[in-house]
Amino acid sequence: MDPFTMAAVLSAVDTATSGALSGAAGEMGRRTTEGLAGLVRRMRRRDEDPADPAPMGPDGPGLPPAAPTGADERRALAELLVEQARREPAFARDLAAWLRETDLLRDTALPSAAVVAPRLLPPGTAAFTDREHVLASVTALLDGTDGAAAPADGYGHAGAPRVVALVGPGGVGKTATAVHCAHALAERFPGGHLYTDLRGESAATAVTPSGTLVRFLHSLGVPADRVPADEEAQAGLYRERTAGRRLLVLLDNAHSASQITPFLTAAPGSLVIVTSRHRLPELVRDHGAHPIPLGPLSEADSVRLLSRIAGPERFAAQRPHAEAVAARCGGIPLALCETGARVAVREHLSWESLEREFAALDAGPVHGSGPDPDRGPATAGDDAVQRTTDLSYRDLTPEAARLYRLLGLRPWPDIPVGAAAATADITDAEARALLDDLAAVHLLEEVGEERYHFHDSVRRHAERRTDAEDSREARTASVRRALTWYLRFAAAADARVIPGRWHLGPAYAEPPGPDDRTPESARAALADLRRERENLAEAVRAAEEYGFDELAWQLCEALWGLHLRLGFHEQWVATHLRGVEAARRCASAFGDRRAEGRMRTQLAFAYMGLARPSDAEDELTAAAAADQRAGHRRGQATAVESLGLLYLRQWRYEDAENRFRQAQGVLRGIAPGEDGAQDVPRALALLEHHIGRALRGQGRTAESVRHLHQALARFQELPRRDGYNEARVRMSLGETHLAAADPAAARTALDEALAVMEAEGAVLQQADAAELRARCAADLGDTADEVRHLRLARVLYEKSGDSGAMARLDARLADLDVT
Repeated sequence: MDPFTMAAVLSAVDTATSGALSGAAGEMGRRTTEGLAGLVRRMRRRDEDPADPAPMGPDGPGLPPAAPTGADERRALAELLVEQARREPAFARDLAAWLRETDLLRDTALPSAAVVAPRLLPPGTAAFTDREHVLASVTALLDGTDGAAAPADGYGHAGAPRVVALVGPGGVGKTATAVHCAHALAERFPGGHLYTDLRGESAATAVTPSGTLVRFLHSLGVPADRVPADEEAQAGLYRERTAGRRLLVLLDNAHSASQITPFLTAAPGSLVIVTSRHRLPELVRDHGAHPIPLGPLSEADSVRLLSRIAGPERFAAQRPHAEAVAARCGGIPLALCETGARVAVREHLSWESLEREFAALDAGPVHGSGPDPDRGPATAGDDAVQRTTDLSYRDLTPEAARLYRLLGLRPWPDIPVGAAAATADITDAEARALLDDLAAVHLLEEVGEERYHFHDSVRRHAERRTDAEDSREARTASVRRALTWYLRFAAAADARVIPGRWHLGPAYAEPPGPDDRTPESARAALADLRRERENLAEAVRAAEEYGFDELAWQLCEALWGLHLRLGFHEQWVATHLRGVEAARRCASAFGDRRAEGRMRTQLAFAYMGLARPSDAEDELTAAAAADQRAGHRRGQATAVESLGLLYLRQWRYEDAENRFRQAQGVLRGIAPGEDGAQDVPRALALLEHHIGRALRGQGRTAESVRHLHQALARFQELPRRDGYNEARVRMSLGETHLAAADPAAARTALDEALAVMEAEGAVLQQADAAELRARCAADLGDTADEVRHLRLARVLYEKSGDSGAMARLDARLADLDVT
């Protein structure tokens, strides 16, 4: 039987060249892709060799000059590989080994879907009232007693989950009802519970699915470096990870069906609960969603909820007036909660006085009422919330009222204490006390430790009050203070994530100290940036809208470590497109002329992650030109170096080498004391490493080894030794010697790399080096040494939580008959 079936080879080529491994299997994925490039290089040498008795010749489709990008190019390459293997036994053996490695990596690159069962539901409320008909409807739907035929397992239909859509106006209690139902049904879904707020109160605030898909995949146990960059691939991986699970997904505050579709699993045992102000007819038509409209509470339930919030004793003391106040709230739970909270915190406020306040309010204009062009005409529920919110606002102290108004200036996803303090130009302690006061009367909701959130109807009221009461200058100054706080926060965290990189902008004036250069510090800083990710994206939008161009591009600069480590590519592109335009405006208005090149270079890396190499090349070319115009040689060198790295990914090894040498020339032109001069020695060392890799890709082994040794010497001469990159060079030496069939020389380099990575605490890189070291042992025929290093790599991957790599190593150990 022919082992090189077209289907098997095409599948492997597609895996290695379509981007599936570029960010989804770490260094092993890179080496698998480079392994394919090596096979192509061997075919090319034979094709060009006139002594070859059967070259691929001019009559065939020809070898690709670079990594194939389309389906037709990948199929043509697969056909050439199969043909060469049938003609040459040695090539056939190497192709078979590459196919085994690729298949194993593809099958084990991700942890088992059953490993993690996330529990992301927010807490419910003790004051929840009524809506039992909703729980009954959802339960009937799951049990097949709603009149619809149910499959044998009692859940959903083949290939489709059950979908429920709770639809109603703002403030009617959709979220509380959905969370209540989810908790009540949670035990039915052992596969996990997912939750997200899609922020769909308007088209402007609605989030794209990509960022949430990344979060969900992380929660489902997919490591950050295994998550694809583009949304379609993320949705596919999400469906794969959720297949066969009984999963409950709560999608809160959706604006459109397009926001929801990527989260619909293919598992019939799952339940998806959606809340929205919109009817979402496409969801009903295309996915069989079961709509449940939510209207105002009944008079009896309104009285019951108000009594629970204010306290039964206070309610009973003036029951007729309290019932009249409940009626004034229009059956809207948010309005009832705000009103009940006012009574609860004001010991001497009587229901009779409150009823008179409502009557006076109804006789005049309501602060913050009226149509909103972004949301359409106000509903009765909106009016009820605006009335009760206005009464609560009147009770606030001047300090609390000012903070409330200024926080409403932007639709922040949530509000940390520090940002609130900056917004109002007060201390953290003062902000903390005022935020507690606002939460006590339901004008803010506390959604985490020292983190707060506006209901969008309440924020609309706050926004209108600040328009009426605060000057334009005061509002602008408040937003600038908030953005400056976020910039300082993000720059300080980013400097700890990648301490060795060069930074641009005054926010990085103070370098991180020794305690901030540890792996633990880097992980904590990355977690901080991830927590504020959506707020930082909103900060970039606000900077653009207010014309704070210097802040806009600096915020993008401070997001570099977050995006480089965790992805979120759709947000990365969106923010950095704004950053590019802000930087261009700065350059034409006596701002920092270096910023445009920096923004374009970072944007190019986002495009690389999204497998858009043409866009990346355009941005890097423009970045180099912008930095040359600005006289910023350090930035120009980075842009040219990045072009070389792009060409490495595309197997354009000669082009890559030329770009790396060009970057060296630019760096050598930087005079002492010039911007970036202190970084030149390290940058030259990195470029020597890159040149060594580009030469290896061309099959120029001796030159590659020479440049890699030069890179090693340069790193060792740095005033501050860079052990991590020294070890990376040694690993490249090991790979180069292995590619040249010299496992003994590779063993020496990799043993040195292993020792340095252990000293540096770089667990994943140490594991990768151990895998390479096992390959050396295998090539040398030393099975015991191979097993020892495979086991070492497995221990290290276990320490880092990479269950996909552990499964891959288990399979290799099993092939060696080792248990």
